[in-house]
Amino acid sequence: MIQPSWKDFFLFSNKEIKGIIALGVILLGSVCIKFLFPASTLESKKMNATIPHLFNFDPNTIDSLHAIALGIPEKQVSNLMHYRARGGRFKDKEAFAKLYGLTPSLYASIKPYIIIGNTENMGKQTVPKAYPYKKEGKIFKESYTWKININEASEMEWRQKTLLPEYLIQRIVAYKKYRGAFLKPSELAKIYGLSDTIYQSLREHLVVINNGKYRLNANAMQFNDWKELGMFTEPQIWRILKLKRINEGVIYWQTLVEALDLTKEEAISLQSKVRFNEPAQ
Repeated sequence: MIQPSWKDFFLFSNKEIKGIIALGVILLGSVCIKFLFPASTLESKKMNATIPHLFNFDPNTIDSLHAIALGIPEKQVSNLMHYRARGGRFKDKEAFAKLYGLTPSLYASIKPYIIIGNTENMGKQTVPKAYPYKKEGKIFKESYTWKININEASEMEWRQKTLLPEYLIQRIVAYKKYRGAFLKPSELAKIYGLSDTIYQSLREHLVVINNGKYRLNANAMQFNDWKELGMFTEPQIWRILKLKRINEGVIYWQTLVEALDLTKEEAISLQSKVRFNEPAQ
């Protein structure tokens, strides 16, 4: 038997050589990126992009929504809430600087706005109804009892009450316009980019008031939406969704009425509950 020479182990086909070169380029690119974009620079840019505005706050009473509005990352906001839930309190600004995960650069930017209130018996207190904060040079007293009707609220109301980033407010308003109406507050959690932390902070303030003024968009309705109408059986709903798929995501009122052989009363009732697009002439 002929024994292979050690040189035979270093002979590669053209395909293997191209693969090795490609891998080398990828590895070299990763090293270059590390030097061109240091972690500290990326972190700094991220911080600057997530601070919409600054205002006076007490770390012992601030809620998670306002903490996020300050630019504090959600993970550190969660650490803050867990720390306070265990009875922890900050006696001075320097104590807050030691919050786990809070970067020195972020602390430096919000330090001038920290106001530590009376910490006596604070362990037995819950979040107060209101606390003062400074915004655009004026002092406001923001109530924790505020409510927002998510079917009625304009962009301005979302902006003034929630302090959410502009891109989230625009997505909420656009989603409501497309869907036609919110049936329950939990539907807000479907907004792309709205994390569970933000939703949980908003949840107790959300109100859904419809009174028949708003109708769901038939083209945006899913199985459960049709089921909650209480008008159709499950086989009928699957037929509706099939019609939607055949018509490339569009459902017309007349087409649905004819397909399900609805009575005049059922057709009128459906039109009062669901918004349909008019077919092109």
